Amino acid sequence: MLARRTMTLRSLHASAAVLLLVGCGSSGGSLKVTRIAAAADPPSNVAVYVDVKDKVGRPIPGLAEKNFRVYEDGKLVTTSKAKRALLEPKEFDVRYVLLLVDMSGPIVDSEDLPELTRSVAAFVDHVGATHEIAVGAFDGNDEVVPFLGYAGTAETKKVTDALQKFRPRSRNTNLNGAVYQGLHSLRDRLNAATAPQKSAILVVFTDRGELSHSVSPETLKQGLKETPAQIYVIGAGEGIHREELTALGRSGAYLSNNPKNFKTGFEETAKKLAADADGRYVFSYCTPKRRGDHRVEVEAVTSHDRGRVMFKFNADGFGAGCSPKRKLDLAPAGKKKEETAEREDES
Repeated sequence: MLARRTMTLRSLHASAAVLLLVGCGSSGGSLKVTRIAAAADPPSNVAVYVDVKDKVGRPIPGLAEKNFRVYEDGKLVTTSKAKRALLEPKEFDVRYVLLLVDMSGPIVDSEDLPELTRSVAAFVDHVGATHEIAVGAFDGNDEVVPFLGYAGTAETKKVTDALQKFRPRSRNTNLNGAVYQGLHSLRDRLNAATAPQKSAILVVFTDRGELSHSVSPETLKQGLKETPAQIYVIGAGEGIHREELTALGRSGAYLSNNPKNFKTGFEETAKKLAADADGRYVFSYCTPKRRGDHRVEVEAVTSHDRGRVMFKFNADGFGAGCSPKRKLDLAPAGKKKEETAEREDES
């Protein structure tokens, strides 16, 4: 921290260069390329974190380094003049997902329990590819039972085995309590995360609704008001409380009175979460510029379309020794300005 506070004015100017979005899209294409964050730092690194969608808003996954072109001050920067790389977005943008499964209702005793566990496993594998995912089960007791920490897909079988063996300690569904605990868990993860970009998602499956009344609707409402987390609900069963679950699933709710339709709910929710992470790329390159202000245009190109995003950076103090694989601080522009102001005040 001391080193950061005692930066020279020149390096401070370079590392906190103004990176303002000028526009997106190009006259020759209709891809929607949106800047999420950008950075320029010595020795001569420039990186931009972008979201690429087609003209109707669908993510464009699977792009490679060759699908990106970079222009500085209107001129194409060739690969021979500037080394470049695509970096892993998960290094800059951590997404936490907590899946809570209601194990107090009729499905626990039904022939559909094995299919439920398979649906949970498929959800963990699908979403875990782009998110840090955790899984817990709840019934009528006060505490949620954790089955998987935020460790990805390596222990999926342990989750399914644990769900198969779980027996309800109480049949009065503590839905409100589970959601309240889940939101606090996600809040703690966000507070501890050091990634420049971070988000939290709570997904809840139930085949009924709130029955235990251990957490009042007012307390839960306040918790929902205070959390930044997205909340999705999967409700499938003859006894689901539609009005309650619709209000709870403020980011999305799949509801069906057919108890066998939970599979569709898990599949649709997984696709939604994965799609939100698809189409995001961190393009990094080594600029040949060594001083002054410059305009960058990064263009995403597919076989059918293209689109650009533009921003500016300052190259004062830049020099040799750049690696495009170096990780930059891709905090949002507003956050970078606030941190720069704090360092100037401290110095």
